[in-house]
Amino acid sequence: MANHIGRSWGGPGDCEALCPCPKAPCGLVDVDNVSEACTQHPPLRCKSIRTSHRPEDCPGTGRDVVVAMKRTAEARQAVIDAAADGERGFISPDLLDALDEYRAAVEHEAAEHIREDSWGRRDRWGRYENESRERGMEDAADLIDPEVEETP
Repeated sequence: MANHIGRSWGGPGDCEALCPCPKAPCGLVDVDNVSEACTQHPPLRCKSIRTSHRPEDCPGTGRDVVVAMKRTAEARQAVIDAAADGERGFISPDLLDALDEYRAAVEHEAAEHIREDSWGRRDRWGRYENESRERGMEDAADLIDPEVEETP
């Protein structure tokens, strides 16, 4: 097996989400399975690879995030295509801002659901049932929506 590679910094990102290459469990692309239709990962494209790891070091999680990112990007593009003004394709910048604001609101709502669920996992004395799991849930919510401060 060859290395898992990605063009985004720090792990899989938009480049991996939108390319046709099959994804490894971590969401990156296995060098041996690069699609020739891909504009990002084939070595002959001469693009920089910004993140990689060996298969034995693969964290094994992240593919679902990449699939969700692809779905979000495709849905956003479908709205833009539907709103395009005739054959010339003019789009109001306000539409793009509204789409980005909507996505931020959905991400914030998802993070708040995760945070709310973590409070429901306390015992009758207010302690977490599983401290490491709760910390993981809070960290996940912070990754989704980092601008929100935790509420006590």
